[in-house]
Amino acid sequence: MPIPLNLPNLLTLCRIVLIPLVLILIHQGAFIPGFLLAGWAFLTDFLDGRLARKMGMITQAGMILDPVADKLVALVMFGYLFAVKRIPGWYVGLVFVRDLAQLASIPILLWWKKIAFKVRPKLIAKWGTTLNFAILAYGFFRLWLEAYGYADWPYDRIIQPVLLASGAIETFILITYLPRFIQIYRGIHDTFE
Repeated sequence: MPIPLNLPNLLTLCRIVLIPLVLILIHQGAFIPGFLLAGWAFLTDFLDGRLARKMGMITQAGMILDPVADKLVALVMFGYLFAVKRIPGWYVGLVFVRDLAQLASIPILLWWKKIAFKVRPKLIAKWGTTLNFAILAYGFFRLWLEAYGYADWPYDRIIQPVLLASGAIETFILITYLPRFIQIYRGIHDTFE
């Protein structure tokens, strides 16, 4: 499936391209440029869908590319924060299982089975993505504070409730995703929600 290069899809592709640049800058201690690029990447997640709807540029490729970009951002950035010990392994493992399962469905359905499907996330999935981005922001903000000597800040009390709420949403999404994948695979349904 070719990706039409309209403005919304270019914003989504921009999000994917910015992932390594953000991590390189932050890892080298260039927090302000890294945060600005990360902020732009996160903003593109809001803008691409809104612009696609407003400009009448909704495409099948864009509907699939947007959640793929979200998952790539989550996998790479959570992987980095886990590697530098700023996010607990149980949470990163949960995000990895859910995101990798969902990413694996694309080649299985589109290329192997030749089944077209739609992606229309419900509000709970959007909350899950929002909490993922908030946790990522927390992890990178924590790195920044620690680089400036604020190592004794009470991090765990701040993020623990958010991690638990997000973990519950991640689990719910994973549990509801698997039966829907089977329905789409069997031709009973055509939309991931």
